[in-house]
Amino acid sequence: MYTSIDHMLCEVFFIKNTLIMGKSNSARIEEWIKSRGVVDRSKSGLSQHDMHANSSMLLTRVERILNDIEWTLINAEYGYNLSGIIDLTNYVLARDSYIQPLECDTLLEYLFTKNKTYIQLQDKFDWHKCTVRRKIKHVKRIINKLHYDCIAKLEVNMQDIIVNIL
Repeated sequence: MYTSIDHMLCEVFFIKNTLIMGKSNSARIEEWIKSRGVVDRSKSGLSQHDMHANSSMLLTRVERILNDIEWTLINAEYGYNLSGIIDLTNYVLARDSYIQPLECDTLLEYLFTKNKTYIQLQDKFDWHKCTVRRKIKHVKRIINKLHYDCIAKLEVNMQDIIVNIL
């Protein structure tokens, strides 16, 4: 089982994004070794298909619990799917009009993927380093509040899945 909602989301999105391997030669050899009882690397005993089905069911349940903007955030943060970045930008701009829409898109992309550096952000918008930090701080504050609300909502509604190990 999972120790927290964060752990569950990391694992589920990792499994969802992993390809199911066919019966290649190495897979057949590993299956033969498992049938002899020599080694079993999987802790749960589930096949790849079972793990994918389980992760799809959990993601569907999470999607039903969260509203659209919260699901977009979770999908961007854990699944690296930035298709809903415009919705997140509108959410951020509704709470703080300090940032322009294109700037907000770029800052959200930076926060979720980290594929740009501060220098690239400075060059793109002709900002000073302090300006970049200040604008990232504004966006990050709003996104972190939304993330906290999502996790709190999921903890309440998915207590049967989480096993807290103290």
